[in-house]
Amino acid sequence: MQQDITNLLEGMGAEQSSSTVDLSMLLEAIRQFLNMDVAFTSRFAQGQRKVELVSANDEVSFSRPLTSGLTVPLEQSYCFSIVSGELTNIIADTAGNEITCSMSLTHEMEIGAFIGVPITLQNGDTYGTLCCYDQAPNPTLNHRDVELLHIIASYAGQVLGRNLATQQHKDELRSTVREVIDNNRIEVVFQPIYGKQSNSYEYYEVLARFNTQPYRPPNEWLEDADFVGLGLEVESAIIKQVVTRLQLAGDQDLDLKASINVSPRMVESGLLPGLLTEVSSDQVRIELTEHVGVTNYETFRSYLKPLVQRGFKICIDDVGAGFASLKHILEIEPDVIKLDLSLASNIHLDPKRQALVTGLLAFARSFNCEVVAEGVETAQEFQALKALGVTFFQGWFFSRPVKFEQLDSNLAVAAVV
Repeated sequence: MQQDITNLLEGMGAEQSSSTVDLSMLLEAIRQFLNMDVAFTSRFAQGQRKVELVSANDEVSFSRPLTSGLTVPLEQSYCFSIVSGELTNIIADTAGNEITCSMSLTHEMEIGAFIGVPITLQNGDTYGTLCCYDQAPNPTLNHRDVELLHIIASYAGQVLGRNLATQQHKDELRSTVREVIDNNRIEVVFQPIYGKQSNSYEYYEVLARFNTQPYRPPNEWLEDADFVGLGLEVESAIIKQVVTRLQLAGDQDLDLKASINVSPRMVESGLLPGLLTEVSSDQVRIELTEHVGVTNYETFRSYLKPLVQRGFKICIDDVGAGFASLKHILEIEPDVIKLDLSLASNIHLDPKRQALVTGLLAFARSFNCEVVAEGVETAQEFQALKALGVTFFQGWFFSRPVKFEQLDSNLAVAAVV
């Protein structure tokens, strides 16, 4: 068993990010090696000793089994008493120890023998303890057992320290994203899609901007929101702003039409139909962003169906990059595909890009799908794409994103290209 523990430690050491599962396995190995009834790790926080991981012998029955999450005040715990030096690392017979014999925990948890060591983080702070106990006295416990626990506790301190740092970072990020949402630091801007046949702006793609200092790109904020579980809230806040702007445009007699960026996760949440209740399909197109793939197309289509039945056009963004594969297009059957901006970049100088765009255009025409070229920045790129047969364009060559207040003049003036 000692060799098993050594092998387990070596295997875990090869990984830079060990998980709670790793420690659970190690805890069980320790319990079996020491032949103890219970092994556990604890954390000291806010004046409490909280049990985290537990490994127990199923063949031993306790009237009050130790469970993860169980807390007691620090001063009433064996763990804190060992760390503070009030108790030694080994109490072979709790009934014969003048301190533990009178502790309520001894009787409540049926502790006959106890061994424990502190878990120390790399910065020197005490995280908690690694401990084992038996229902009956155990005179076989010795200092070699304590040394083994110290070795395991040192490793646990590294793992738990990384986990704690990650959690603290996540908590800080969550607080920051929460503040952005609650204080309305997200605004929407509008970038036009130009139509060659109408020689004017057809509709606008809505893009999010985060009004924070220092400035950070929207994709970084969205990634952070996803990481801390607030992605749907951020998306919902953006969509609500778009709906408000569309209603305001109607009040001002502006014929504003927009496409909104929506993640597959938002579609599968079932929230989208409710968020779009106050707008019509003539006003809004749904543009599927491709930060993550779709795992089950049948389920995904079932969530899209109510929106399609209401007449909303479905667009697929970033075709030619990321998850937006031909299979993705075939499964979803969109009304619009938007070519990834990397395809437009210097396309007038690149026959391979021209061939790929030609193929995608032919593919799109086969099922009557509209094609938009994104990222058009120069007249040469525009002319090359137009010559290939593209009829809808978006990019800085036509206009940078503008605020809602600037749309009056943009909507009134046709593009001259």
